[in-house]
Amino acid sequence: MEVRSLNLPVGLPSMEAFAARYRPYSRFVQNEGRFLFDLLISPDSFNRAQVATVDLDLPAVAGVAKISYEAVQAQAVVEWSDYVKQYIGALICTLLEANGFQKTGVKRAIPHHGFTKGEMYRLGDDAAAVGS
Repeated sequence: MEVRSLNLPVGLPSMEAFAARYRPYSRFVQNEGRFLFDLLISPDSFNRAQVATVDLDLPAVAGVAKISYEAVQAQAVVEWSDYVKQYIGALICTLLEANGFQKTGVKRAIPHHGFTKGEMYRLGDDAAAVGS
């Protein structure tokens, strides 16, 4: 058996950049929502969101829906709510846009009981040109 490694360079936005762009979440991201920032602004989460988007034709959040929901359920400070779901969507938007994806303006169902609909993304023209 041969073993190979995958090296996936991922641009990770800072908490400060996220808070500046999404002011309604600026206090939350620095305090009780920090655990979700740390979980979702990561190479693993980017890989999950990218697979959902590119390979499965699902909203990007579908790739992190299960781990996000489980992370919220595993702690006692933050309750699952529309605010938290929107915050998760904003985190994934920031992560994908930092890595060459663009919103399509199309929303589709997320196949997880904790979510409803999420944004669809496509690889941006600049990023697509780099990959060809």
